[in-house]
Amino acid sequence: MFSNSNSKDVKWQHPKDLLKIQKLRYKKEALQKRIKQNSTLKDLQELPTTFEDVFKSRKRKNPFAIESTDSKKPKCQNEDFLNESSDQTLYKLLNNKCEVQNSPTTFTNILLNNQEPVKENIPKESRWCPVDWTLKRKVRLISSEPFVWSKKLKISEESSGVTSFIRCLDMDKCESSLDVSPNAKFHQRCLYWQQPSLPWLPLFPRNPFKPDSSGISCATIKASLYETWTDSLKSLFQLIRTRQCPYFYVCANSFTALFRAAGIAGYTDVHVMVTPTSRGFRHLLKQEDIEFEMPLTEKDSDENSKETEIQGDDDDEPVDDWLSNLGVQEDEIKNINYTQNQITHKSECQLDRTDQSLILIKGVEVNAFFNFLLNCKSTISPTGILAGIPPTLLAPVAFYGATLVSLKVQENRIRSDTNEFYSIDLIGPIMPCTIQNIFNINSSDRSLTMTFTDLESTRSFSKVPTQSDGNDIFGKENLSDCGLNDLVLNRLCSNDSSSIRNVECLKYSGESKRFSWS
Repeated sequence: MFSNSNSKDVKWQHPKDLLKIQKLRYKKEALQKRIKQNSTLKDLQELPTTFEDVFKSRKRKNPFAIESTDSKKPKCQNEDFLNESSDQTLYKLLNNKCEVQNSPTTFTNILLNNQEPVKENIPKESRWCPVDWTLKRKVRLISSEPFVWSKKLKISEESSGVTSFIRCLDMDKCESSLDVSPNAKFHQRCLYWQQPSLPWLPLFPRNPFKPDSSGISCATIKASLYETWTDSLKSLFQLIRTRQCPYFYVCANSFTALFRAAGIAGYTDVHVMVTPTSRGFRHLLKQEDIEFEMPLTEKDSDENSKETEIQGDDDDEPVDDWLSNLGVQEDEIKNINYTQNQITHKSECQLDRTDQSLILIKGVEVNAFFNFLLNCKSTISPTGILAGIPPTLLAPVAFYGATLVSLKVQENRIRSDTNEFYSIDLIGPIMPCTIQNIFNINSSDRSLTMTFTDLESTRSFSKVPTQSDGNDIFGKENLSDCGLNDLVLNRLCSNDSSSIRNVECLKYSGESKRFSWS
């Protein structure tokens, strides 16, 4: 009877229900332990030393957070106040708002906040227009008033502009029967000399990688183009040496060279800058015994490269003999030399196609580089749209075989809200004297803004510092027959390093009579 009554009271349960009951029991026990521990900790814990901790809400520590000393958000300065003076009362702490405020200047704050201030990019100003040796692909003139010149030319304006440009006449000073209207002056500023000139091919900027086109296939045409190009290059180089041409550009597929006469930018000799260059191109110049400088490279890397060159040239055999005398096998010596060559090769290749790869050739070495250009077949691309076409020559004065070309002019109106602006776009190879000449014909009371589209590979030309050894007065007098305006020649011959800048936007204010750029 007893066993039957027990069997009736005890009910049979499923194993899943038993597991649930067991889990609930474990949770209750863990919760009770947690409550007991918190109560004991609160009883044993002392009052905080600073009342500030009471008002701070502490977050759970993120295990994936990166510990850093720099705080992203500005913190309250309460801790600094407590450290600086001990006279803070509870009333002040309770009524203190957590706001960002400047702490009083103390010696500890100076040491803690010893950081350099952030430099703001403030546009610079000057009375003179800066010189930018970067080749421009496009320039846009913007004004709030209509321009006094336009692309629509009369017969007298077009002919006078061409005549004054070919004869290198200053239309403001010459006494002749030429048309001196603003349109004629503007047309004179839009002309330049180019060789070769093939209207069906875009020779500036040079982009030989176009899949849907093929270059010149006839060998006789290639040979005649190359012969004419060599004569043109010789003519330009002679004009540079006799100081009857201030500068000219050689635009190849892989690099651009800028030849400048003696007296430009304070240099006393003829010099040429080439950018961008590669390690193979620089080694090719070294094989031809053409000495050059790399003025934009860091001094440390330059000194290290010179040291490695000196060690590699003078000490190759002694080091190998020394290692063999120590008992090092020939295979190990070859591996050591191979790894060292790989390191130097990697360090040299890091400069390729960058601004730091610019090379500067001066003095007698320019003649050697000129002969190198005449005999170097790699300057002409064998494939692509410009296959067989020699490099483009651009100059502000006439030379043998050159073609007189004009920039493309487009007029537009820009409307923004209630304001209306007038713009003129000049498309083509825009050289430094073009920008200077346009500002010279602009009225001093009229504000004008220029925005530029650069040929990116030539931006490093304006980063080369000027040379203070030469006198700009003698340079200007020696270049008096180069065909440039006196005001423009003064700017190009200046040896002031601040006169040469990379400019993306150039503004002239008619009120302050000053230039600003960014």
